[in-house]
Amino acid sequence: MGIGLGAALGLVYVLVSQGINVVFLSNIPLFLPPLGFWGNVALGTLWGGLLGLICAWPHSTAIGVTLASLASVTITIGRSLLSMNEGLTRLVIMGLVLGIPAAFLMVPAMLALRWTINGVVDLRSHPTAGGQRWRGPLILLALCALIAAFSLYNAKARTLLIRMNDTLQVGLAAGSTAELPVELQTLRSGDFLTDAGDAYTLQWTETDLDRFIDLRPSNNYSAHSAVLVRFDNGQSLVCLYPDVNLRPNCAFRPLASAIPRRPLFAED
Repeated sequence: MGIGLGAALGLVYVLVSQGINVVFLSNIPLFLPPLGFWGNVALGTLWGGLLGLICAWPHSTAIGVTLASLASVTITIGRSLLSMNEGLTRLVIMGLVLGIPAAFLMVPAMLALRWTINGVVDLRSHPTAGGQRWRGPLILLALCALIAAFSLYNAKARTLLIRMNDTLQVGLAAGSTAELPVELQTLRSGDFLTDAGDAYTLQWTETDLDRFIDLRPSNNYSAHSAVLVRFDNGQSLVCLYPDVNLRPNCAFRPLASAIPRRPLFAED
């Protein structure tokens, strides 16, 4: 029961959290790491099933909830930390600082999962409780879908993704520098006509923008955001928008892989 309900929750969460942006931005080639839309759906289903198994396996509810919470946080925080260029000591400290509070935050979700599993199992022996058995799982699935729906890009992000896509389409159709949009003519580094590929994916972000500090104006920091363009030829373009109504500062530069690849040990 734990595997089935966990897998269903994972399926619903990933399907809604990623699908909602695909639906609202149907003409935009979105960047969906690490495995693309359907790969992520399959991965979410498998991971949900594993968490469900961990949560339901121990006889003790407390142990099952604790183990599932720790497993969820370990994978989530661990993957994020491995993408950072930090030494092992700093990674361990950051993992503890971030992981302990996150584990406590995961407890209510895992507790709801375990209580639902317990309820279904307890009602198996009641022949008249057929419909009631599935009330809890259906409520949990509905809540999961509702939470996942908050993954929808906000209005600002959707506007900039559409604008960036339109800019790239004009740029790819251009035959000379003079025909390029202004932001692609005035790149801080790289040459659009020679570096851009035919196909690409787009990602909007407003976090960790100091990695693009040379593209950031010195004012209005809270309004800054960026669209990251990954071309099929391996090149990537960063466009930093000072505000939704201002022209971006763009440059070709490498971006981190969706699946972190770094040595476990690094110099402090």
